[in-house]
Amino acid sequence: MMILDVRSERQVLKALIHYINLRCRIDDIDRRFLSQESQIIYDIIASKRDKDPTLILMEMYNRVERFDVDDVDLVSENAANNLIDDFNETLRNKKFRFLLNQISRDMGQGSMGVEAATERIMSFLHESSSGFKYVDMKQANMLLKQFHTDVWANKSKKLHWPFRYFNTVLNPLRGKELVVIAGETATGKTSFMLNTADRWAAEGKTIGYISLEIDVVDLKNRMHQKDFDINLSAESDKLSEEGRLLLNDAIDRTMDQKMYFCDSGVRSVHEIIAGIKLMNMLHQFDVVFIDYLQLMSCPGKQSKDAEIGEIMGSLKALAMDIKVPIIVASQLNREVGKNDKGIPKLSNLRESGTIEHSADVVILIYRPILYNKSESLNEYHAIVGKQRNGKTGTIYMDFNMTRQFIEGTGTSVKCEEECSPSLV
Repeated sequence: MMILDVRSERQVLKALIHYINLRCRIDDIDRRFLSQESQIIYDIIASKRDKDPTLILMEMYNRVERFDVDDVDLVSENAANNLIDDFNETLRNKKFRFLLNQISRDMGQGSMGVEAATERIMSFLHESSSGFKYVDMKQANMLLKQFHTDVWANKSKKLHWPFRYFNTVLNPLRGKELVVIAGETATGKTSFMLNTADRWAAEGKTIGYISLEIDVVDLKNRMHQKDFDINLSAESDKLSEEGRLLLNDAIDRTMDQKMYFCDSGVRSVHEIIAGIKLMNMLHQFDVVFIDYLQLMSCPGKQSKDAEIGEIMGSLKALAMDIKVPIIVASQLNREVGKNDKGIPKLSNLRESGTIEHSADVVILIYRPILYNKSESLNEYHAIVGKQRNGKTGTIYMDFNMTRQFIEGTGTSVKCEEECSPSLV
């Protein structure tokens, strides 16, 4: 039984071939309800979902004689998304009508009671609601008990912060969190992100790193800068022969690390989310970094506040959906300079209301030397301004700018309204 007409089917398939980011939705399509030719093309795309469109087209032409991609126009990615949604909605309605007819027949024959019929209908609605999921109290209790059992058996999925003293203030990340790392220009937001990613990758974690303004070569140079006093991005020609051997050896030691970079320049939040979903299906991320928030775009919003609000809401929904922490860098507004000693506050977040509301954790980066030249060049503070169900406080750090290396040196912890009471 076909759901879409042949033309619409082929428009969806052509879009899936052309738009790599759209392929994260291929599993949303029930192939059984496609035409026979379209099922073959679907299988080719599904088996090569991370491959270049040219490779898919070559295999398609070898296996399907009558399908010509030029027979239909290439629709936009949004239009293809809408066609997939229409496919699923139509299919869902057809399945629901079939189920109701079946239930009506069984009840008429006396083989099904009202309670059993209600349970089948509710089960169908639960399974077919692709975006909206719910659990009843019995399921919720089972999930909660399993959560605590895993914690007590030290089997829970926890991502401990990789710096000294951080875990005295910050809870481990368990997935689903949206973390904001905020600071002024030149405070070292990217350095913080890269240091964190580098250490987790060295621990064997699987990392996604999306950079909207720095290419992968410069990112990798910064990650290896910790071993060299020469600026690797600008002055690697000054390295001695021994230094060059050391650099190549350091690069080779990271060969097996599971860190995946994206520096494609894509800025649409919808494309970024689609790409993260696709890569997460392939690699099962432990954490994803995005650098940085204000460079992302969400077309159609009337103001930057509305745009950032939509982006933050979408990133939080993504973290909840894929059950992976998302760590995103953000700028502070210019009002921070009016604060005492320039120490940042949550109110200094650009578009602060929407960012603070959506974030589970906000870490404000502060370098005292930017406001007092007599302060140490290496002094660096990570101020935990917000943490759901956790502490707030300041983590003092040492930042070697030449080597782009950060390490914790101490903490100042305070417990505010975000803290939950301790039970002994």
